[in-house]
Amino acid sequence: MRSCITEFLDHRMEEIAQSLRGSNAAYSLAVEKSQFLFESIEPIISNKKDICISVGDCTNFREYFELEMEAAAIMQRELYRQGYLDCVSLLVKLGLLTGREAPL
Repeated sequence: MRSCITEFLDHRMEEIAQSLRGSNAAYSLAVEKSQFLFESIEPIISNKKDICISVGDCTNFREYFELEMEAAAIMQRELYRQGYLDCVSLLVKLGLLTGREAPL
């Protein structure tokens, strides 16, 4: 069974990803192109036998991984920013940033 913390974090990350898709054109484009490219390279990845990769496939792999890295970098920055904001918000709610004690 998944813990409440794991569920909360998964939900929070999905919220952030959805927000980025709507507000960050570079992230949205990278994710969209990455998904499209994955469809073309997935049969190669799933193949358990000898693999024959064309020049076009190599280009697709390279572009796929570049887009995945770009999207991951954007997501990492946003997760850090949102984590910081969530932490500050929690500390304020607990009364730890206002100089008063939180009620028990």
